[in-house]
Amino acid sequence: MDILSELLRYLIILIIGIILVEWYATKKGWKKSFISSLLVIICWKTSMLFINFGMNILLDHFLTLIETDSILYQLYIIYPIMLVIQSLFINLVLGVIFFKLIYKQVVQESIVIILIIVVIEIIIESFILFSILIPLALIS
Repeated sequence: MDILSELLRYLIILIIGIILVEWYATKKGWKKSFISSLLVIICWKTSMLFINFGMNILLDHFLTLIETDSILYQLYIIYPIMLVIQSLFINLVLGVIFFKLIYKQVVQESIVIILIIVVIEIIIESFILFSILIPLALIS
């Protein structure tokens, strides 16, 4: 787990997410302020940050249990599975919950912007992940 890369991804997604949510709320004519979009993104992404830290700790513990230090094993098997579980399922559910709580809109209204933010996050996460792990795999 690289805390610096996680915090970098968190900050990038906060900035992009706030801009996208504010744009989408204005486009849809929702009567909420900038504070509402800020609150949605901060609650959503902060909870995802803590979930990500927890999943990374569980992953590190799991890898010590199976006694493998192979960076290639982590790169090609564990991280893609974790990325799919975390980025798609948990992220979408939390995003819908926070949008529904703060904007009081139906799920269909919020799912579009949530999917856009999640796809952008997956792309950014892939760049960060592979920029860190591929050089490590080449060294091993």
